[in-house]
Parts: sequence; C-alpha cells; structure tokens
Amino acid sequence: LLYSLLMPVMSQFVPGLDKGKGMYFLFIKSESKTPGGLPARPVLTSYYKSSHFKERPYDPYTNYTSPNEAILCPDSYQSMYSQMLCGLCQHQEVLRVGAVFASGFIRAIKFLEK
Repeated sequence: LLYSLLMPVMSQFVPGLDKGKGMYFLFIKSESKTPGGLPARPVLTSYYKSSHFKERPYDPYTNYTSPNEAILCPDSYQSMYSQMLCGLCQHQEVLRVGAVFASGFIRAIKFLEK
C-alpha cells in the first residue's frame, strides 16, 4: 500500500514521471529447501517469481526497461548485464533509475566501473 502511494506523491513535485520508463535493477536470490522440503527464499524473490509480478497490469509507474526474463535470471552477472543493456538501449525513455535497496544500486554503479 505504501509503495503504491510513492509515485503519485512524487508526481506532484516532479511532473511527467508517468511518461517514461524506469531503469530499476531488480534481482532474485538463490533458493534453498527447508528440512521439510519447503522452498526458502527472500520475499522479493518470491514476489518476482509470482504471477502477481509477472502478469501485472500496465502501470506507467512500473513500466521497466528490463523484461521479466532479465530480472528472473538466476545468474546475477548475466542479470545485471542484460538489465544494464536494456536500460542503455532505451536510454531516451528512461526517467527513473534505482533499485529496491541501495546496495543493488551500488552494485550497478560498480558493475559499470569494471
């Protein structure tokens, strides 16, 4: 609920945010199994793998440069590379850049430095 309010509030101060795309660096983490056989993984990985994320309706605020396949790639290097490439190819449409966590954004900057 709180996240859904973020962009409408920001749009009051920065007009046109709903016009372009967001270059967000979104990643999944590896899973493990509990002794009972249940999958154990971070909540964001569960969300990104869910139909709620993969089949989300169009929303100008979640119009990302990266396709779901790049986000869901289990190899973090390939995921970063493909997300970066997708964002750079669509650079004229990018109005927002970020990551869920600051550490993900820092990883993207360090990736560019290499």
